[in-house]
Amino acid sequence: MAITEFGKAVRKARIDADVTLASMAEELQTTPSFLSAMEMGRKKIPDAWVSSIESYFVRRGVSVRLRELAD
Repeated sequence: MAITEFGKAVRKARIDADVTLASMAEELQTTPSFLSAMEMGRKKIPDAWVSSIESYFVRRGVSVRLRELAD
């Protein structure tokens, strides 16, 4: 399965913020496999997670617009 546009944006933001999937998952109190599944389009992205992920990156000084990509 190919990475989604949402996943591409999240992955780029992680690179820009210099954080790993594991450290992001730990701070967001979830598993790396859950975040990976959202990135890869294997799981539907709950609205609350879109806001949490955007906020996560804002705290790191990385601006990313995910709402329209999550739909």
